[in-house]
Amino acid sequence: MDIRLKDRAEGGPHYLQIREQLEALIRERQLAPGDPLPSPTSLANKLSIDKGEVQRAYFELEHAGLVSKKTGKDFLGKEKTTYTVK
Repeated sequence: MDIRLKDRAEGGPHYLQIREQLEALIRERQLAPGDPLPSPTSLANKLSIDKGEVQRAYFELEHAGLVSKKTGKDFLGKEKTTYTVK
């Protein structure tokens, strides 16, 4: 999965660019049902942006019914949230 961001002046808010690109990948079946999405932290680090931008994009995709969120515990007992394509 390759997400590329443009400057805000050219491409708009980062969360919107992320949401639009992920939505296109889902609709084009490049991301299939059950495919995991990167964690907001890892995607934010990769794109060198604030994690909140990724979280907002995922939130909007979730409310559009395109991804689902699952919260559970990892093997160390820490709370972990994962996102997958619906």
